[in-house]
Amino acid sequence: MRRLLLAIRLGAILIAVPLAAHSAEQPGGAVTITGPSSQPMTIDADNLARLPAQQIAISFLSAQGNRSATFAGPLLWNVLEQYKAIDPAQHQAQVSQYVVLTGRDGYRAVLALAELAPEFEGKQIILAREMDGKPFDSEHLRIIVPADKRGGRSVRDIARIEVKTLP
Repeated sequence: MRRLLLAIRLGAILIAVPLAAHSAEQPGGAVTITGPSSQPMTIDADNLARLPAQQIAISFLSAQGNRSATFAGPLLWNVLEQYKAIDPAQHQAQVSQYVVLTGRDGYRAVLALAELAPEFEGKQIILAREMDGKPFDSEHLRIIVPADKRGGRSVRDIARIEVKTLP
């Protein structure tokens, strides 16, 4: 299982590339969430505002140099759990599942589900609703991966979150 988790994490690093041909445009800032055994569900910033928020201060390398900011929003794990995209009791399944994050421009990145799972790594990855105390408008929600040295997996303008299982 350890090798599988390592393979998923390495794949996540390598797959975080822009894919403009796969546009994920959703009207009005809605985010579609799907899981391996759930129907797609659409949520908006108002739905996310009902979940407990975490605040995270991060620094990362970007194309413009070093950046620092404080972000706030619900944990991605809690969002996936709340909208039934995952079954938190299925620990064994979590090591072979991954999350595909897609921005409105088609940019995609991948996270291993075990990175988020409290029973495994428990990373405090959030779906940010605000930056430096200023709320984003509904179309600019952003994934924040606090331990990453580069911001490549901090997908902006999230349109789709998909939980998938390795074949």
